[in-house]
Amino acid sequence: MDDKTAHRDLDHHSAEFARDHREIYRDARARCPVLHSDAHGGFHVLTRFADVRAALRNSAALSAGRFRDEEGNLQGGVAIPPNGMRIGIIEMDPPEGTALRALLRPWFSRSAVEARTDRIAELARWVIDGVIAHGRCDAVTDIAMPMPLLLVMDILGLPLDRALNYGSAVLEAVAKKPGSLKGMHWLVADLNDTIERGGYHGAGLVAALLRAEIDGERLPRDLVVELVMMLLFGGGDTTISAICSLMLHLSRNPADRAGLIEDESLLPRAIEEILRLHSPSTGVARTVVEPVEIAGVAFSPGDRVICAVNSANLDEATFKDADRFDLNRPSNPHLSFGSGLHACLGQNLARADIRVLMTEILRRMPDFEIDLDAVEPYGSIPMVYGFNAMPMRFSSGKPSAPTRPAEPVLTTPRFVPAD
Repeated sequence: MDDKTAHRDLDHHSAEFARDHREIYRDARARCPVLHSDAHGGFHVLTRFADVRAALRNSAALSAGRFRDEEGNLQGGVAIPPNGMRIGIIEMDPPEGTALRALLRPWFSRSAVEARTDRIAELARWVIDGVIAHGRCDAVTDIAMPMPLLLVMDILGLPLDRALNYGSAVLEAVAKKPGSLKGMHWLVADLNDTIERGGYHGAGLVAALLRAEIDGERLPRDLVVELVMMLLFGGGDTTISAICSLMLHLSRNPADRAGLIEDESLLPRAIEEILRLHSPSTGVARTVVEPVEIAGVAFSPGDRVICAVNSANLDEATFKDADRFDLNRPSNPHLSFGSGLHACLGQNLARADIRVLMTEILRRMPDFEIDLDAVEPYGSIPMVYGFNAMPMRFSSGKPSAPTRPAEPVLTTPRFVPAD
């Protein structure tokens, strides 16, 4: 370990870290921006914006890929300790993931997403219709959780009645709850069964992946399932977190809410600012594969490094008044969607998802109030910051339609890849 590294008894899976991480990282950025912990086999943490961005962009020296050690154990990847299974191209380095990323990119381009905001709005209306008459609900389970999961399932062409079951399995795995691996095995088995039975829409992304070829070869079934799981992971938990963080902020800050109600064009700025201030992704790991120096610290092959996105996004050297929500921030180059080769494929979808849903909320339940004493944040935040519960109340209103089906019935055109 380099002598320029500060040693801390830090475990990013602990409740203490979830409670104190902002102060831990603030102190590190000011005193010694590279931390080292002996937990989970030992790892370093990069805390400053410039260093995190440089590491994320240096895929030649810092690998996101998986590998097996001399004992045959699966190592590497974006989590410390490693996930139980690989998460698609998120954990693939070039050239392995390059062709797969090219297959997926047209489905999530800005033009493809913005062309289907009417379909996203159909989902948002269905979600709000489910709670609007009651005057109270839980912002996590009743609003934030169904919206992105239904949207991803619709793009995939998978049955919408599975969305919450799939989502629960994914969220438990992200939080590394006891028994979550069992849920992952169930999800893999159910996806395989659905594909085997042809239980997917012929115009969805699953069908497209099953037809796709790379170098004249069809994608193996297990790879298609892995990519589907990656999209469920990437399209669910972080978007849920951002929706909840924005709703919580607006409940605590009525002036900001009033400003967005008066001028909806400010909503994209609010989304970027909440993504920066309360980064859904707390950080991603990399494995050093070539000698590299970052922040004056020499790293050697085999070293494990966490790029602390939630610290980088609060770096005062990049963001003036970094702890303040500022709708007029002149520049917001936050790293919540990563940077470099592994920048989030679904970032355009996430932004549109949040924008369309929040527009529906601000129009139809503008007086919503979060019960601040009952908000339950995650007890640990190894990879994702979020909430288990967020009770809220609002003036009851009328659903947009006389009856609400058990699952959304969408009538606008389906998502298609951009040319």
